[in-house]
Amino acid sequence: MKRTTVFKTAAVLGVASLTLAACGGSSDTAETDAAASEPAASEEAPAEPAASEEAAAEEAVASVGVPLYLVDGNTGNALGEKLPAGTLNGVKGTIPGAENTQDFKDALLAVDPELIDFAYAPESYDAVILSALAAAAAKSDAGVDMAKQMVPITNGTDICNDYAGCLALLKEGKSIDYNGRSGAVNFWDAGDPTSASIGVYTFGPDNVLLPEVTYAEGEIVPEGEANPIDGKPQDGAGDGVFKVGTFLPITGSLAFLGPPEVAGVKLAIKDIEEAGGIPGFDKIVLEEGDSGDTSTETGRQTVKRLLPLGIDILVGAASSGSSLQVLDEVTGAGVLMISPANTSPALTTAPDRGLYWRTAPSDVLQGAFVGSMVLQDGYTKVAIMSLQDAYGDGLNANVTKAITEGGGEIVANVVYDPTAADFAADVAQIKAAGPEAIVLIGFDESAQIIQEMVKQGIGPNAG
Repeated sequence: MKRTTVFKTAAVLGVASLTLAACGGSSDTAETDAAASEPAASEEAPAEPAASEEAAAEEAVASVGVPLYLVDGNTGNALGEKLPAGTLNGVKGTIPGAENTQDFKDALLAVDPELIDFAYAPESYDAVILSALAAAAAKSDAGVDMAKQMVPITNGTDICNDYAGCLALLKEGKSIDYNGRSGAVNFWDAGDPTSASIGVYTFGPDNVLLPEVTYAEGEIVPEGEANPIDGKPQDGAGDGVFKVGTFLPITGSLAFLGPPEVAGVKLAIKDIEEAGGIPGFDKIVLEEGDSGDTSTETGRQTVKRLLPLGIDILVGAASSGSSLQVLDEVTGAGVLMISPANTSPALTTAPDRGLYWRTAPSDVLQGAFVGSMVLQDGYTKVAIMSLQDAYGDGLNANVTKAITEGGGEIVANVVYDPTAADFAADVAQIKAAGPEAIVLIGFDESAQIIQEMVKQGIGPNAG
């Protein structure tokens, strides 16, 4: 059977409401409030464990290390490849996004047979489909015109699930609600989805993610002031060619996300072309680019190369920090920018001329869920390690808020430099706090941090 637990929590820049479907238990719905945890008058409260039982529990924890929780920036098979077998056995990680169906995975593998991860491929696919539908609805590829269609095509009355079906409805004059590979998007004026799913993944003994995934459905109540859509059309507008630029991580700390995201873009273009293309446009052209990461100039150089080519949309970046680095330049040129993986809350109201959109939810949602999950697993003394950038800061704030408002305690909160050569001192701070569980918010450097955790005896399976 399935147990449905509803988490409701206020979070930075919004309110997140989550429904988690998990295997086991009853079919009842339980609200996470204080009253639910109080024993009934006719029931006896459970006895406190004896001192010997507490000692045995502590010994058991010590023998397996400290439970570790990962997030979307480091949950993937690419991480497991960098660690000794068994290191990640039982470790949980979260990735925003709906279930990757087998037919979608097969289609992605036909595009790139070397794929080992599929994270954010659905969001990349939907970014291109939504942009094409916006161009069809607007009868224009001008960034300002497409941006004005993003809310209408995701909040209409007629639900459609693929490009061909949605386009047919648009031709009939219908008001569409695109529910794509990443699920229902339901944009609001600031460019964020107001609903999304979060997947809970678990690593197996071979450091590979197990096929069984638990999904949570969540909603974000919009808060903040949306930027008005303004500006002039980009240089490539109105030329009869729908030109897609990619700004995705081929190199850098999120390079493991690049292949599935690029595959998602290419598959979307293939499906659009097979459905007859975009009305009013002769063809679709793809211009690929590397976003790198914020430690290099790769991203800025890519944007300087792509903008003169007359791109109409820019899909990316994966890193919130990378998007923030070029946001003004891209939107200032009138180009619609749509990210499949940015989750920093800072991007909700960042100055963007109304031209920045994202198909991944703000970390208001993921942070609330991660915090609630850790507490539900029984851990109340939690340490957080997070990289210092817009993504790390935003997710850290929302995990912290969820845990503290849920009755837990953050015993250590270490923000680290992801370019550091050594993380021994950072890990030592975590160890000294004696946490019951650790949340690690990071990118590629997470492998090095986890190895240091194991070395110091607080990593997962570090007994």
